[in-house]
Amino acid sequence: MIKLSKKIASFDLDGTLAESKQHLEKDMSEMLCSLLKEKMVAVISGGSYNQFTKQFLPFLTPSKEDEDIIYKNLILLPTSGSRRYQYDSLKKEWVITDEEAMDEEVREKVKKVLGEIISSGKYGLVPVVEGDEIVEDRVTQITMSALGQHAPLDLKKAWDPDQVKRQQIKKELEPLLPEVSITIGGATSIDILPKGFNKASGLLRLLNKLGMTIQDMVFVGDAIFPGGNDYSAYEAGIESIKVSGPTEVKELIKNWIG
Repeated sequence: MIKLSKKIASFDLDGTLAESKQHLEKDMSEMLCSLLKEKMVAVISGGSYNQFTKQFLPFLTPSKEDEDIIYKNLILLPTSGSRRYQYDSLKKEWVITDEEAMDEEVREKVKKVLGEIISSGKYGLVPVVEGDEIVEDRVTQITMSALGQHAPLDLKKAWDPDQVKRQQIKKELEPLLPEVSITIGGATSIDILPKGFNKASGLLRLLNKLGMTIQDMVFVGDAIFPGGNDYSAYEAGIESIKVSGPTEVKELIKNWIG
């Protein structure tokens, strides 16, 4: 057993705590609740807050006697931490407490460039589910999901397992969109944020608000590789643990909580 010495544990969501766009599993919920009784936990994702309400929050099921402390210790960081949500115990709801805006003109340009790349047909960017969108404007972030947000997990995993396709798209996008930061996330996604902003920015912003330093945090993610949207945490000097998926995370948390 290796007890967690850090004050706060931060986790990527998709591919780390849960499979891509899949809900949090019961045993993961139980482990997170046990950890939250002892430590602060931040969950960061390229997804929107709406995704948290579908994938994460309904499946995190603390007991009534532990609910207050668990929600108090939990921080949600959607859109790569460009937004922060914390629980208001009086209102009994999650409220936004911080935001890094993305300029509207820049967002429109990003969507135009992405639309041109999609329509070129070069990368086979086609939604699998009828009516699904490839590009989602999350206000503080724009995400392109190659097969659409709601494509079956097996198709997502098979589309670009080694990130080669998305690295090619990223390379094409960068000279066209110098005003933004571009990273790879999830199974099929490319995340686009304000210039210089990434998951590390979101985590460092949180630490500053809490009066903590990078020595107080550990980060766990599946995309800790150059160009991956978790890699910035490692580059920022936050102790980072690369995992292949939820199974490894469960073992990690099991060690932390004993």
